[in-house]
Amino acid sequence: MKPSLSIVFFTVSSGAGLGLLALIALVDVWPSRLLPSPAVARGIGLALGLIVAGLASSALHLARPSNAWRAFARFRSSWLSREAVFAAALIVVGLIYLALAIAAVEDALRVSVAVIACALSWTVLVCTAMIYASLKAIRQWHTHWTPLNYLLLAHWSGSVLLLGLARLFASDAAPFAWLAGGIGLTALLAKIGYWWAMNDASGLTLERAIGVREGVRPPGMTVAQARLLDVGHSHRTFLTDEFGFSLARRHATLWRVVAIALGFGLPAMWVVAPAGNGGLMFAAGLFCIMGLLAERWLFFAEARHTVRLYHGDAKT
Repeated sequence: MKPSLSIVFFTVSSGAGLGLLALIALVDVWPSRLLPSPAVARGIGLALGLIVAGLASSALHLARPSNAWRAFARFRSSWLSREAVFAAALIVVGLIYLALAIAAVEDALRVSVAVIACALSWTVLVCTAMIYASLKAIRQWHTHWTPLNYLLLAHWSGSVLLLGLARLFASDAAPFAWLAGGIGLTALLAKIGYWWAMNDASGLTLERAIGVREGVRPPGMTVAQARLLDVGHSHRTFLTDEFGFSLARRHATLWRVVAIALGFGLPAMWVVAPAGNGGLMFAAGLFCIMGLLAERWLFFAEARHTVRLYHGDAKT
């Protein structure tokens, strides 16, 4: 499909913010306080900034951004509506959490708010992933790998930022380095697993799309074949432009190398450094987000809608 830059930025920016907020909340409720309140407050502020920036950019994808409020109207049937509702609740809870951290309140109220913020962060991430994973017409999205990768990549980018805060404010940043390294390795393996699964899959063919391979066969035939006689048009159409994006297929390997090098390689070098400079967290976080932007662009660009079968493609 043709990627929308606003949605690409939204999923990466808000994902990093949600991952960072969830990890900060988990660290904050740990029995031995690993981060002082000033560091927690700065982390919450950074996370909320990334989340709000992503949510604001997502409205640019709409033909009429003034109608964005309608996203709240279909909570029972729409993952997008659930995402909007839970994101709004998260912003409110996040602001309360930020106020408690700034005031250095360290009681049961702060722990409770932290737990709720973490739960809401995970909920919003799952809702965002399920917007795409629930679409049966796009094989590259309709898979269990989609929510898994969204969760892991969000926490990977968030852990890189969290490690920077730890190296600036914590007395011992080693646990945060181990945490970031473990999440990063798991996220990389999951992403490679997704690419391998998508390349290995046979894909949906025209026969399966029209039901031939499910039993509608001429007598005596074991395998029935179908072919498209006419696509119904002689020039490019909206469907071929939006649902048949060929650039990603031509340069998929290059984009994957860029995503791994920027999104994982360079940040990992900073994570495993024996004495990292916390001031470099911005560079490491920037490289990580740039790599994930490439990964997310490819995620959208490689998606092939089933409608392409009726416009000449052999499989999707």
